[in-house]
Amino acid sequence: MISVLYLNEVYRLLKSRRLKVMLALMLLPVIVYFFTHEEITEYSAKALEISFQINVSQFLINFWASVIGQLVVIIIMSDLLASEIDRGTIRILLTKPIKKSEIVIGKFFSGVTAMVIIFGIPYLIMQIYMVLLYKSGFEGFRATFDDLLFATGITILVLGSLGAFSMLLSVILSRPLYASLASFGLVFAAQFILPQLPFFDDPERFNLSYQIGVLLKKGFTLHTGLDSYKGDPNMSALFFLSVILMSLVLTLLALYRKEYEG
Repeated sequence: MISVLYLNEVYRLLKSRRLKVMLALMLLPVIVYFFTHEEITEYSAKALEISFQINVSQFLINFWASVIGQLVVIIIMSDLLASEIDRGTIRILLTKPIKKSEIVIGKFFSGVTAMVIIFGIPYLIMQIYMVLLYKSGFEGFRATFDDLLFATGITILVLGSLGAFSMLLSVILSRPLYASLASFGLVFAAQFILPQLPFFDDPERFNLSYQIGVLLKKGFTLHTGLDSYKGDPNMSALFFLSVILMSLVLTLLALYRKEYEG
């Protein structure tokens, strides 16, 4: 039953105009790169891989995982459960032979699938364009494919934690708009306002974009500029994974509580 729920939700997301608009928005850095890319002085798979790591990390830190990318994820994930609750269709869903845990997991992974599409397609287009730009053929594609998967995985890990937190708030507040505003407000405050208090050292470390840099240096070893991001990638990964798991558990508890109150 969970597979049916997952596939139906993915199909609904793929049909939505919202996803197409968000995908177009995430393609902007790729379009910018088309017209402003670096001058090619060495045509080789090694040079391609170095350039790919540098450009993807810069766009990921400064745009894809910035406030814009965070807002995109919040809007998508806040709607998954809150729209069901707001329309009353959650009652119909609960009458079907499916566990509440399966509802939460199915909805979350359908949102993750949407994120893979929204962020993964721009990454892939950029990779293919750079392979052609560096004239490195299949060798260049193969050399950068692992980097493509790594960047996508880091994106899903970090922004997925934000999405899981948004799902939690969406069940509590029951309205997609309220959940989106509350999620964005809390995340914005946690990243840019609270760290400015005098008892917080290195306030930039509270920024999700900064943590993206910390995580990227684990796999983007050819981009030495990432060494400026101080922190343990393993601890950061464990933190974001813990946030995802904890948020999903609390979302499930909130779903039980909502039914109890109803």
